[in-house]
Amino acid sequence: MRDAGRPGGGAGEEEDVAALFTDRRDAGRRLARRTRDHLGAHAGADPVVVGLGPGGVAVALEVAQELAAPLDVLVARPLTAPGNGTLLGALAGEDPPVLDRRLMRGLGLGTADLAAEVVRQRVELHRLEKLYRSRRPPLPLDGRTAVLVTDGVLHGALTHAAVHALRARGPERLVLAAPVCDARSAVVLRRNVDDLLCLHETTYLHAVGPWYADFRDVTDREVACLLGQRPPAGPPGG
Repeated sequence: MRDAGRPGGGAGEEEDVAALFTDRRDAGRRLARRTRDHLGAHAGADPVVVGLGPGGVAVALEVAQELAAPLDVLVARPLTAPGNGTLLGALAGEDPPVLDRRLMRGLGLGTADLAAEVVRQRVELHRLEKLYRSRRPPLPLDGRTAVLVTDGVLHGALTHAAVHALRARGPERLVLAAPVCDARSAVVLRRNVDDLLCLHETTYLHAVGPWYADFRDVTDREVACLLGQRPPAGPPGG
């Protein structure tokens, strides 16, 4: 497998990836080094690390600790077609949903058909963010480098929604960092972020789990605990 994070790296064919990462903590440590080296080329980056919850927060904690940066969380929720569960898009923050309009047309669906699903997922999004943050407000991003961290990019719907939500909060730069990415999703995401850091970019990624020896679910309680370990919001040594 070629490493997309190195010069000359690119998308390779998917292969046996068992135990490529021991767990999310291991993936986070590797991604943290890549992110540190990348941000070192940008003077005054002043990063804020944002984990895409729930699983991305476990990876993001390692990145935040390496950068001595504050850690926050963002929740994105999937939007599926009524009756058959087809993934049609996602929502994050207070932004309008990010939808696959072409797929919706193919299914004969319009925006109104998803209205109830949007309301339901928005309520769940707010519940989770309140639970994860313990009522703390989101960290400000104005003029800073937002580093969005996920445990893997598959179809990209949740990540797309998260990217749009963070961009609306006014960061100077928006960096997306992931241990593994589907190459087709990465092509589209690169148009919407300033930098995409992916340790392993592969074609025809069918699932993120096989890249980890331990990919157990991260519980809501664990996310809240991980955020409680976030580094101080001040600069290193401050």
